[in-house]
Amino acid sequence: MKIMVSVGTHEQPFQRLLDAAADVLAARPQDEWIVQFGVGRWSVRRDGVRSTDYLDAVAMQDALRWADVLVSQASPGNVFGALATGTWPLVLGRSRAEGEHVDDHQIRFARTLDGLGRATDLVRPERLDEALTAYARVPLEDREARIERAVSAARANERTFRREVWDALGVTG
Repeated sequence: MKIMVSVGTHEQPFQRLLDAAADVLAARPQDEWIVQFGVGRWSVRRDGVRSTDYLDAVAMQDALRWADVLVSQASPGNVFGALATGTWPLVLGRSRAEGEHVDDHQIRFARTLDGLGRATDLVRPERLDEALTAYARVPLEDREARIERAVSAARANERTFRREVWDALGVTG
């Protein structure tokens, strides 16, 4: 499997997600990885793993098109970008209590996306390996159908798609 990990460009580290990715990566030598680690710490060096602190917009789009799944913070930019390229998002919301963000909006966003069938909410970083394994076990045609539904929704009417998510969150605007 081709796995893209992104913690985005936020100024606070998201070390819980990076540590989970490093642990899972060690147990999955067959997978290829791109890891965008931002201001966090990343020291894994091995074949099949590329890492960088940041990606520009073009490199991010290329990485998303390459990947089967995106393991990411629960940010709208990452999620909508992944869905638009046909990459399934596995998301973990940054937590205020963990010092990862100013509030828990990403946790609510991840839960909402999962409920709408637009992403998989990891809930806890320890669930990453389980989520990757579950994704890989879904028959390819079912994965493709799920992604196609999400991509169609994102491309056919992006404004309606985003409004559906914001409405589910109770956000106006």
